[in-house]
Amino acid sequence: MAPSWDDVATLLQARGLRPTGPRRKLLAFLRSHPGHLTPAEIFEGLRRAGTPLSLATLYQNLAVLSERGIIKRVVSPDGAVRYDVHVEPHHHLICQRCGTIVDVDLAPSATAALQPVPLFASGPPHAPGGPGQLAGWTVLSARVEFHGLCPRCARARRRTLRAGGS
Repeated sequence: MAPSWDDVATLLQARGLRPTGPRRKLLAFLRSHPGHLTPAEIFEGLRRAGTPLSLATLYQNLAVLSERGIIKRVVSPDGAVRYDVHVEPHHHLICQRCGTIVDVDLAPSATAALQPVPLFASGPPHAPGGPGQLAGWTVLSARVEFHGLCPRCARARRRTLRAGGS
């Protein structure tokens, strides 16, 4: 069983990392601000909270924490890198207009076919493109992304359309 977030030092040590002050500050901030934050948003949030980190320290620790699986690196459709503390398998709903990313947990039955499995020479019978297309591949991860408009952007779009805009 993985260490809980209740003991950040134990969590860091279990992943082979020293529980340094900057790492603990960063994880405490991310834990209290769940979502999908950019490094700039994290930097500014830490500064406003009175626990600033240098940009170099921030980027270095974001990279290390994501490499060790403590946080998740997510690239949004606009190419912005964001970080998420929700590392368990989950999927995303992404606003095409403003870039907001929301976690979506699907029922296990909906994602059963996406689980990591070894694929053999004949491929599974439901393989896209027919048997053999996935021959030799081992799927290590899969994700589902739903793209659309968040409620705020959908309302703005409806107002624009009613006003005769495009």
